[in-house]
Amino acid sequence: MSPNIEVENLVEKSRFPKTVNETLGIIAYFPFGVILVVLRVFIAINALLLTVILSNYPNIRRPLLKIMSGVLGLIVVEKENSSIKNSRVLVSNYLSLFDHIALHLATGSFAPTAVFSRPVGLYFGLISTLTNDNITTESTVLKQFLANDNEKTLLLFPEGASTNGKCALLRFSNAPALISDNLQPVVLTITRPSFANINLSVLGSKNFTEIFWFFFVPFTKFEYKLLEVIQRSEDESNETLMSRVEIAISQELNISTSNITKNDKEDYKKKYLLELAENARKHNKHVTLDNFEEDPEILRMAAQVTDVLPYVPQNVVVANLRRTRCVDITITNILDGTIKFTPLPQSSKVPKPTSKRTEPNNFGVGSFMERKAKLIDEARQRYIKKHGLHHLVQ
Repeated sequence: MSPNIEVENLVEKSRFPKTVNETLGIIAYFPFGVILVVLRVFIAINALLLTVILSNYPNIRRPLLKIMSGVLGLIVVEKENSSIKNSRVLVSNYLSLFDHIALHLATGSFAPTAVFSRPVGLYFGLISTLTNDNITTESTVLKQFLANDNEKTLLLFPEGASTNGKCALLRFSNAPALISDNLQPVVLTITRPSFANINLSVLGSKNFTEIFWFFFVPFTKFEYKLLEVIQRSEDESNETLMSRVEIAISQELNISTSNITKNDKEDYKKKYLLELAENARKHNKHVTLDNFEEDPEILRMAAQVTDVLPYVPQNVVVANLRRTRCVDITITNILDGTIKFTPLPQSSKVPKPTSKRTEPNNFGVGSFMERKAKLIDEARQRYIKKHGLHHLVQ
């Protein structure tokens, strides 16, 4: 176990490789990849229909689905020196959204899910853990699944979340040890062609995006290896048993174990996505300010509007001037209520209303158009007087 491993070492933040040659390869391949996505969407629909139609014929269904999956780009290969499947509970490392599909096609095992109901889940190599009460636990449901059918096997991913498989495993949960005393480790590795070496799973990526890029690449090769069954020794705890399974898988992959859990990864993901959102917000703000500085004419007109209507925030004035490009139109928009804003507190420099402005008591009687016309006229008179434009007004 390496104490220097952090969560960020176990995840990918970018979909694309960092080397120039691989990036150029993806750019050249991109048009073909898009065409492939379109074709594979139609093939996937047919594969789903075939899955449902042949659900009661597993001996026919699995070979046909394996062929169609190969057309979709999912290729499953068993490594050399792989052991015989000798346990009804398989335990594997977790790399992508498609791991359970590949291992279902290869071994006929079913992975638990809390998304689909039982009949629907079985179509896709999944066993539903949804129950009608809050008493039955997931381990109880999975034990019943094994007890009701002596031929089916269970596939579990005790990491609980995917990693990039490069540095270390997430710490295994004890869930498999609660179900069986005989656990068979499965080591899974995934590769893609060098000219389309797009990362499998990216932090914060949606399932739809993962499917798109899976269809985009020419193929994704899943290689698995079954290790020897690990049996619980007398009085061995669940934690010790799972530690032995975890070490067996990590040694085969030549990576380390860790104390990082799926909850640690989830916390890191939330923090990372918040940082991305904050950086985007700051970037947009800086872009806006830079645009204002690059357009002194907007600032000049904004100063004219502020002279007439000092209680209006400058950012409100600037935003409207960028659309209208006209001082008079912006003043009109402010006075007739088209622009919504919170008035600034008036300073002592703002002239107090004179006795002539006792007339606003009559505003309640006058029409809206009369009030609007009066306010616009007063604002224009102050503007003309301040800038000495009397000679231009007849």
